[in-house]
Amino acid sequence: MPPNRGTLFFNPSSGVRVPAAEVAELQTAAAEAGLEVIPAGPDVDIVALTREHMRIGRRLFVAAGGDGTINSVVQPLMNSDAALAVIPAGTYNHFARDLGVPLNWREALDVAVNGTTRQIDAGRVNDRFFVNNVSIGLYPELVARREERGRDYPKWKARLHAVYATLRKYPNVTLAIETDYLNEIVNTHVFVISNNSYDLSRLGVQASRNTLEEGRLSIYWLPHLPRIALTRFLAHYLAGRVKTTPGFRSFRTTRLKVQSARRRLHLGVDGEVVTMEPPLVITIMPRALTVKVPR
Repeated sequence: MPPNRGTLFFNPSSGVRVPAAEVAELQTAAAEAGLEVIPAGPDVDIVALTREHMRIGRRLFVAAGGDGTINSVVQPLMNSDAALAVIPAGTYNHFARDLGVPLNWREALDVAVNGTTRQIDAGRVNDRFFVNNVSIGLYPELVARREERGRDYPKWKARLHAVYATLRKYPNVTLAIETDYLNEIVNTHVFVISNNSYDLSRLGVQASRNTLEEGRLSIYWLPHLPRIALTRFLAHYLAGRVKTTPGFRSFRTTRLKVQSARRRLHLGVDGEVVTMEPPLVITIMPRALTVKVPR
């Protein structure tokens, strides 16, 4: 295998799927496969490094981390001849699961090096790309409250703090949404735009997408609900019965414009909190990203 055939960004703070005792083994195996391993700490500009490595001729970029790490790596790769590979190391690893990438890091590394390529869709919100979804309302607030405890705080305690603080504040947002065939004012706590459609019959956080090549955004939202009603919705969601929740709305489109009276909106973009000024223009980018998948 030629040296430096590609670059692997490893986020050690994700570390859920890669035990600490196996980190050195992962780094050694990746180096032997011809990948330069770069720890993806908070001070590392993954986007700039990816662009620089593309400039010198590299065409394989591996994200070993959660969906936030993946989102950083994909930004320069859209509509290019470079390929993205994923080694699941996050908490949920939604994108890796949707690609069919094994959750075992050794098997995922083999896919990165020896797998085949596939062209999939991606989404774009203003000047940022995403591979999973964009959320407005409770979710970005939940992530922000979780992260404010810091990375050294126990994760389970940070999550409990986030849930308590978010439900206590219970933020809602009023949005004006516009497509080629719809204009509506939405007052909501939960508004999600996904890259392709989720199978909402699947249980809760395991909800997956059956395809990443349908060329559509899927929009989901709930009207403004009291806290008790939201709790009932969560119960439906976890049981895979979200479509039966009163008031639940969804549709598909290729382009969506979102406006708000707020000067800035907090978004969850592939699980990372981002602040953007409205209006938001969200579009689908058919088959714009090359990924490595099992043969």
